[in-house]
Amino acid sequence: MAIRKARTGAASSRRSFIRTAGVALPASFAAVGAGVGNAVPLNAAAAGESLEARLARLQDENAIRALNQEYARHVNAGTREGLASLFAEPAEAHIDPEVRRVALHGFGEHDHIEIAPDRQTAAASIEVSLHAGTAIASDCTVVQMAREQGGGVIERTDNGVFENTYVKRDGVWKIQRSTFRAV
Repeated sequence: MAIRKARTGAASSRRSFIRTAGVALPASFAAVGAGVGNAVPLNAAAAGESLEARLARLQDENAIRALNQEYARHVNAGTREGLASLFAEPAEAHIDPEVRRVALHGFGEHDHIEIAPDRQTAAASIEVSLHAGTAIASDCTVVQMAREQGGGVIERTDNGVFENTYVKRDGVWKIQRSTFRAV
């Protein structure tokens, strides 16, 4: 019987704790959420940026991320014409013929994008893995057989950063210059 009372006492104290915590918890949520309707995010308020300006900047950043992902898709698919359409000056769309594939690290989550105050130019650093292949120069029979089977290439992967500049033309972001820097 004494054991039973000890259990009842423990259960009783647990219930009172849950009851007390249950009352305290909603009160703390109410206190935190009291000013949410008219609150401005701290980083926007600190920079003096209005909500409209912050929204416009975030839309520009997302458009640039989408442009970078489209760039990677065209490189990976080998569509050089599609790649040229992403550049402000299509003649500037040079990519090393040895480049086979580009993999954005974290699908661009770790990009560092800076939009100019006039929202007409931007710069970004994008972490990537660049997969390239160099054709074996020898013309021996073994290399010729390897080429017939899709080989004859020395492949490598370089981790690095694309340092890009962008320009907005007719409301659309285009790549102005893209430079790869191995790290």
